[in-house]
Amino acid sequence: MKLIKYIFVLGIVSVGLSSCEDWLDEDPKYSVDNTVVFDSQETAKQALDACYGYLTTQDCFGQGVYEMSVGGSGLSWSQTNGGEPDRYASLNATPAGDAVLWAWRGLYKAIQECNTFIVNMNNGSLSAELKENYTAQASFIRGLCYYYLAMMWGDVPLRTEPSAHDGISEPKSPFTDVVEQIFTDWKYAYDYLPEDGTHTDGYIDKMGVAAYLAKLNWILSCNPDLAEHKSDYLNDAKYWCDIVYGKYSLQPRYADLFVNHVQDSPESIFQLNFTTSSDYSWNRLNWIFAADNASQGTAYQRIRSSKAFHDLFRGTYPGDPRYDATFLTRWYDVKKGSSYHLVSDSVYTYPYKSYKSKSTSRVADAVAYIPYDQVADATNPTVEELTTLQEQFYTLNTATGEKKVIDLVGQFATSVGDHAGWPLWKKQIDFNCQAQQSNNNIILYRYADFLLLMADVYNELNETGKAIGLVNEVLSRARTSVTPAAAQPADFPGNLTKDELRDKIFYERLFELAAEPEMYIDIRRGGTKTLKMALEIVNRHAITYEHSEGEKQKQNPDQRFRDRYFGADATFCGKVTDENFLKKNLHLPIPHSELSSNDGMSAADQNYGY
Repeated sequence: MKLIKYIFVLGIVSVGLSSCEDWLDEDPKYSVDNTVVFDSQETAKQALDACYGYLTTQDCFGQGVYEMSVGGSGLSWSQTNGGEPDRYASLNATPAGDAVLWAWRGLYKAIQECNTFIVNMNNGSLSAELKENYTAQASFIRGLCYYYLAMMWGDVPLRTEPSAHDGISEPKSPFTDVVEQIFTDWKYAYDYLPEDGTHTDGYIDKMGVAAYLAKLNWILSCNPDLAEHKSDYLNDAKYWCDIVYGKYSLQPRYADLFVNHVQDSPESIFQLNFTTSSDYSWNRLNWIFAADNASQGTAYQRIRSSKAFHDLFRGTYPGDPRYDATFLTRWYDVKKGSSYHLVSDSVYTYPYKSYKSKSTSRVADAVAYIPYDQVADATNPTVEELTTLQEQFYTLNTATGEKKVIDLVGQFATSVGDHAGWPLWKKQIDFNCQAQQSNNNIILYRYADFLLLMADVYNELNETGKAIGLVNEVLSRARTSVTPAAAQPADFPGNLTKDELRDKIFYERLFELAAEPEMYIDIRRGGTKTLKMALEIVNRHAITYEHSEGEKQKQNPDQRFRDRYFGADATFCGKVTDENFLKKNLHLPIPHSELSSNDGMSAADQNYGY
């Protein structure tokens, strides 16, 4: 399989063409603001690659869309310092936020490029077969952008004609009309992409479109506002699932899905490929997710996992090989310069803390941790348990014999004064990153995601036994990701009821797909019900409750570092009780710049709730 890279130059992306920049300088008629006549396959291919390339910009999946999806999901943490990450992590994203603007702008820029390409491609003199193939790919990309816009923003302007300006006058279209456009684009793509079965990383193919059609129908079947059409969506989803099933396979080792520059994965349905040799098209996610001493690059640890979700994962599946691929809780400090990974050369975060075991020790030589195997509920250690269990970790005064207990309660539950209270999301950390530019490719849609949604579809169609088997394919791969195979995650038992399996699939998708590009969408696919299920993970977590803004919070010397509670009644442990709060957070706000530049919209068009 050929690996492509998008080299972004002056609005056009070239793949494997070293003279692209010169070609653009010599022939400026290929600007998107002008009518292009595609008189050769080469020029058409370069313009098509521009459509793909806009997905890799910093505005789009290079940062903006990915940041909002994971950071605003409800299961991530950022400093409580009043900055933008604080606002979206607190589920209070504002129309003035940069990341909201980047994501919106990035998706619409890609749509604009596709609109122009589709018109100009069909006006050209190339063969009908080539026109259909390239138009089908651009239609898929446009549909993909509207998919993210509709699922993250709801009602949005629907633009399907070329324009020389981003801020054209266009009122919002209803969610259902936007969905219909996605169906139109993806069905056209499926009909006109070739049947040859070849798959090239970075490009969509016929089977990939079928997988997206399965996903779209499945998500719509989950939407409570479309309940009257649920049966139709489920049957359509099953139709597409049956076409796709078995056409991909799971990556044998789970962690290999997130290695630097992943390619040729049998699990990849559609992915984006990045380069570090462009000023416009690059992956900035290491800067978002890594700590500044965890990789060679510059990083900001802008978004981390919540303690609550970390504990749910670790407590549910102790020893799950996916854990180490999902969370980074200890790393070698690249600034130390030592070749030995000693305790003193490493950085630890929740649920670990390094310390000196003896008062005479010059450096840290031991590690304290939350002993999950010694608590009643490993998914939810209590502060009372931690207070007792922390006594097994202490510094010994060798002169007097006095033992000073390591204060895990203070570190993790009451008075955290730095980032150490929260683990890093690991999947997009690039340990080979240079500056802010990562070389990591991103799989937007993979086969494990497909198998889990297919399982949900079959369960809803009362084929629960088959659904359990589909989930167990994913769980089996997780166990066998290491040698010898792990004991967890254990297969789902065969006697689950339909309702039990529905809930277990919800949480299983969180574990398998944590911190991946559709985290925001997945949590909200069932409206306020599934959003509430996710937020209750946070609200019922005892350590979070002790360290939150509720009335039980103890004195915190640095208010930038605390946990969050969700809902109007933040002190009511375990429940998100405010339905208005939940509805408001089903969608992101439309950026102020869109409302001010689009004459077809006003502030009254803001998307809060359904």
